[in-house]
Amino acid sequence: MESQIILFLEISISFFLIGFITWYGTGIDDLLFMSIIFKKKSHQEKVAMFFGNLLAVGVLVSLAAYLSHFGEYLEKYPMALRLPGLIPIAIGFLEIKSLAQKKRREKNKKETIKTKRGSNLFVFSFFLYALNSADDFVVTSSIFIANSDWIKILPYGFGFVCGSAVSLFIASKFSRITQKISLLEFLAPVVIIGIGTLILSGFFIHR
Repeated sequence: MESQIILFLEISISFFLIGFITWYGTGIDDLLFMSIIFKKKSHQEKVAMFFGNLLAVGVLVSLAAYLSHFGEYLEKYPMALRLPGLIPIAIGFLEIKSLAQKKRREKNKKETIKTKRGSNLFVFSFFLYALNSADDFVVTSSIFIANSDWIKILPYGFGFVCGSAVSLFIASKFSRITQKISLLEFLAPVVIIGIGTLILSGFFIHR
């Protein structure tokens, strides 16, 4: 009995750490992207976006766990796992375009921010992550396909969500730096475009 408990703890802790680390293997674009989105947001706005994003991560992990049982069918349609790469590419180019138009009136910019508060920011953050999570979903699904036992899936998923939470906290603090270093504003969308290109090329499918 004692040996079974030790084995359970070893598996749980190891897969929690795998999930936590995996987030940072696929989530660097999310961290940089959210550091821009968090920029000039109030504490209340950041909290709403934090939980909206975290809920989206939980949904992604749950969906990946469910679809892992149908992995053999997804292999027949590799383009279904590649085309989502177009989404972060488009978001990256749109962000670059908006950064290039910095001469817009500050008033309009503030009015845009004011229209997205509370529940609106919660929903906005949820779908923002959903649109930029193709790489996270592909990698997580592939890991779940190889390790379909719930004793491994649950701690991995918890570790993945915790990795996301820490990442969002870092992005919130990191956003203060991006306000002073303009180069990072352009670096984040470039990284996002790069990730999208890798997804589109099928890079993550073969990991």
